[in-house]
Amino acid sequence: MSPTPKTGRELVLQWLYDEIRRAKTADLHRAAAFLEWARGIRAGCAKQRGGARMAQANGWRKYVDAPVRW
Repeated sequence: MSPTPKTGRELVLQWLYDEIRRAKTADLHRAAAFLEWARGIRAGCAKQRGGARMAQANGWRKYVDAPVRW
């Protein structure tokens, strides 16, 4: 029985582990700083998309009169 093929994520993680073994401390520091920066960018993009979705979902309200309540 042949082994199950590796996913793309598993291949990339194996590549990363191989490079970590050969890297210097400064290289690891730069890589960690880059990954932290990239995660922050993605979080900001997600927050911006969420705000845009909310604005689109509630955008119709500015063109409609509020209901009358007694």
